Amino acid sequence: MNVSENHLSQGPSLQTRLTIMAASSAITFLLAEGLVRFADGNAAPMIRLFEQAEDGSIQLEKEGEARIISPRGEPWVLQTNSDGYRLPAKPISESAWIAVGDSQVMGNGVNGDAPFPAQTMLDGAHVHNAGVPGYGIADALWLATQHLDAHPAKGVIVVVNQMNDWDEADAQVGNRYTVRGGWLLDTEDASGPRGTFLASPLSSSHLLFLVGHLLLRDWDATAPPTPTWMSDPASQRATTLRFAQAVKQFRLKHPDTQVVPVYLPADLYAAADRLSESPLTPHVESVETAPWEDSRLRDQVMFAFADLDILDLTPTLQGRADAFLTGDYHLSKQGHTLVARAIEAHVAAIAGSEATKSQRP
Repeated sequence: MNVSENHLSQGPSLQTRLTIMAASSAITFLLAEGLVRFADGNAAPMIRLFEQAEDGSIQLEKEGEARIISPRGEPWVLQTNSDGYRLPAKPISESAWIAVGDSQVMGNGVNGDAPFPAQTMLDGAHVHNAGVPGYGIADALWLATQHLDAHPAKGVIVVVNQMNDWDEADAQVGNRYTVRGGWLLDTEDASGPRGTFLASPLSSSHLLFLVGHLLLRDWDATAPPTPTWMSDPASQRATTLRFAQAVKQFRLKHPDTQVVPVYLPADLYAAADRLSESPLTPHVESVETAPWEDSRLRDQVMFAFADLDILDLTPTLQGRADAFLTGDYHLSKQGHTLVARAIEAHVAAIAGSEATKSQRP
């Protein structure tokens, strides 16, 4: 056998084989990535649009955009403006009202024209949507203060969310959560392997995110306990009074701005028909009173906020299973519309009452 025949019998060189393997792997990965992105509508299962300041405060990224897939498999888009607020459907003046609160205010699961601030008209203008997922009452009032320091507004809507706010009352958002790579993670989780992965560029891949999410999840995690506000609402009186006092202090500091607190009941407390779809369903058997019949926490709120012109959304959402997203406690577009109309009517009623008082001798 001559040299030429011996060379041919050896086949491709090691470098050539490695190049072929690398190219094949890259093509396979790109195809798999494309299939995953096609399946999830090119949307991530979580919002990757958070930023954390040096003082620990957390807000939505300014001039950002994220495409998120909901639990029911429908993508929705979140866009923010130069203030880090959800981008309004129509231009809003700086002096317009603002709405502060958590993901219910922001409109988790619905597109930009659906959240109630975008549908609410007060004093001839739509409302700035300053909702941020993960916020509690103290965080919402802090953000409202930041806004008013820069843009004096005609009014502030403060949403008190039954589903989350009592659980989040003892710590500010920056203590409960940490931002890693734009993702919002529980502080305990952020320093572990999952947090390290999500902070890396690998989490930008939908395929690797899916694999990493499955591999790094806590397989031994037990079911979350029943929220105390649900199992023992009587024990929450001090927290409820603290919420009301915080809103009162905020109002005193901003006497030229109308402040309207709004109580938003949890889905299962508003509609019994949500029993097959609510995240609260697993806890129903452990409570004494059916949630849709339990008004104890609501009664606390109405008493504590009695002199603050609070709007109770329970009558608005009562029996309206369609007011909430399927398999989720967040408001649907229809629910946001109901809330918007209720807020408009409530603010108009307050204005009418004030006008009547001013006309009395």
